[in-house]
Amino acid sequence: MSSDPKEPNNSGLENNFEDFLEHSLSGYISTNPRGEIIRVNSKLLEWLGYSKEDLIGKRMTGLLAMGSRIFYETHLSPLLKLHGSFEEVAAELLLKDGSKLHILLNGYIRNDENNKPLFIRLNVYKATERKVYEENLRHAVIDAEKTLLKEREMATLREQFIAVLGHDLRNPLGAIKSGASLLTRSASSDRDKSIVGMIKKSGLRMEELIANVMDFARVRLGGGLSLDLKDVFIEPIILHVIEELSITFPERIVTVDFEVKETINCDADRISQLLSNLVANALTHGSPDEPVKVIARIVLNYFELIVSNGGKPIPEDALETLFEPFTREASSPSQQGLGLGLYIASQIANAHGGNLAVTSNTTGTSFIFRMPVYIID
Repeated sequence: MSSDPKEPNNSGLENNFEDFLEHSLSGYISTNPRGEIIRVNSKLLEWLGYSKEDLIGKRMTGLLAMGSRIFYETHLSPLLKLHGSFEEVAAELLLKDGSKLHILLNGYIRNDENNKPLFIRLNVYKATERKVYEENLRHAVIDAEKTLLKEREMATLREQFIAVLGHDLRNPLGAIKSGASLLTRSASSDRDKSIVGMIKKSGLRMEELIANVMDFARVRLGGGLSLDLKDVFIEPIILHVIEELSITFPERIVTVDFEVKETINCDADRISQLLSNLVANALTHGSPDEPVKVIARIVLNYFELIVSNGGKPIPEDALETLFEPFTREASSPSQQGLGLGLYIASQIANAHGGNLAVTSNTTGTSFIFRMPVYIID
């Protein structure tokens, strides 16, 4: 005759809560209202190193280390009487061999129908792994604080680095350029003119390198490029850049096709820097027998600035990293400087809400800068 499936089989281990408590992986203690131990399970006895006879009738607080015992008597015991329970309280147990075990305590008090306490039950969990976690967390916090301190030191070093470039290098460079301009007026022989021209060309190149390194430091180590947006006529800016580079590259031809009549909301100095980098790149790497072409126009509410040159196409693998910092062409590494010009140009384009792209094939290479006609600051 089978039993009713709706009725629990109290004789089975599945519903034997005595067996569950006895073989639990956590410790279990039951005390009377005075705190004297009336029951303890095997797992806790295993941790403590005592027998059941050693503990029955003893006060539970006698198993706690001094600090935990004081905290239990002054805080947890009143909390049990007031709220009836507490959860996950860190404590230390005294083991029979004199060592200590980090634990977590959960406790509650069971009352009768008249709300008088019958017994107190405590669940005990090993906190060894949690202690290791907390220790690792503490070390992580210390490491993070050390890292933050290093970052602050690096920020200070960065500011000093930029200051050196901006002041200690630019000032003497300005003196060199001024001196070269004065010498231009008095140079009589072709040899003197050639030397002065070399000084001026090198000075312009140094100025470009300093500007690119400073901008790289701001972008990669600081807060990015700052813009001073104003409505400006772009034609004088373009013509000024072309004029400067024509002096540096007198043997080269640069043509300008200008189709912009309205003002453009942009940072004039940054656009000048972008164009200077692109044209200097075209003059350096383009075919010396073909002119460099600069086109400025408005297309569908976008301002476009295109710099094109003839010569060999840029290899496909080089195109993929062309706008990354410190990129050099294997064919002419000596002419690449630090390899920051195109990277800075792309960052200027991004700062204006636009982009810088490149196309290169057997007919020539073109860099195309596009940005919305109106930029909202």
